[in-house]
Amino acid sequence: MRRQQIVGLCFSIVITSVAAGAQPRGDPAGPSPVPATTVTERTYRNGSALPFRRVERRTESGGRKVFIETAEATGIEGTWEPVEEVVTDTSRGQRDVFRFDLDGRRKLAETTRSEETQVNGRTRNVQRTWVADLDGRLTLTSGYVEETTSIAPGIRHTDATVSRLSPEGTLRQAERSQSTEQQVSSAVVRHDSTYSLRDPNGRWIPTESRSGETRGIGSTERVGEETIQLPNVNGRLVVRDTVVTRTSESNTEHRVVIETYSQDAEGFGRSDSRVALRERVRRSTTVTADGGRSIVEEVEARNVAAPEDPMRMIRRTVTTMRSVGAGRTITERQMFERDPNGRMVLVADDTQETTDR
Repeated sequence: MRRQQIVGLCFSIVITSVAAGAQPRGDPAGPSPVPATTVTERTYRNGSALPFRRVERRTESGGRKVFIETAEATGIEGTWEPVEEVVTDTSRGQRDVFRFDLDGRRKLAETTRSEETQVNGRTRNVQRTWVADLDGRLTLTSGYVEETTSIAPGIRHTDATVSRLSPEGTLRQAERSQSTEQQVSSAVVRHDSTYSLRDPNGRWIPTESRSGETRGIGSTERVGEETIQLPNVNGRLVVRDTVVTRTSESNTEHRVVIETYSQDAEGFGRSDSRVALRERVRRSTTVTADGGRSIVEEVEARNVAAPEDPMRMIRRTVTTMRSVGAGRTITERQMFERDPNGRMVLVADDTQETTDR
């Protein structure tokens, strides 16, 4: 949970990099180019959720790159109406979030400014976020600082801290992560990380620890193993999960098997460090003859009511992606789950259309 929160606060920095890399090369001396636009529509055939649309526009002119993403929903009259708009200006390192009221008026809700510097092999990202109140006044509410350093050949260390608004009205460090990645050999990469929260007395309390390595087997297979430690009732970090990931690929297929071993997999918490298989995910991606893709994911788990029983499939998702014309792609997804009678039944069925123009 803490790890996800810290990663989430990196989003604006990450999306800035993605937007920058996605821009077409423009002529600074020429006129502004026509924006590249991607329209994604998603509908749910079984009525499980309302349809929505996402419109992405990307422009580059005079060295300035702007990425605009608008989320739209159907209004009372059935037409698409904007709900939220996110504008990322990569040249200024700024990300603005606008929301629309019931009258369709666009109002600034949040703004984030980020800056990256590189000095003597150290990369530093600094991010600050302001949130608007009901009167539109912006208040600094959070901050994020990430420093990545190459401490030795093949070893990279990253420190990240999240600051939040304190009762005194100032930013105070609240979360911290520290991670190290080491290239042990040409085929082996080692990683270690810890996540901590600051208690009311200012002490850093570890909330999660992860360690593992990824090993290449030949040119087409990789095996990764990660151990996750979480606090016990006494606050001491103990092994809770071990995740083993195996990937392999051929010219037309990419396969992934993820197995999670846990202390409580058998329906009770062990006092020792032994773990048992709790869940297995199999994912197969196949390139079709027409250039599309077919993805099948199956999840096996124990029956929580009878954890001693053999594992069985509890969910199956089938996704197909196909081109239906120049710059137009259709993605269809079906999700099946096991009902109380043990049958696999369709629970979600949606279609997504992406058009580049």
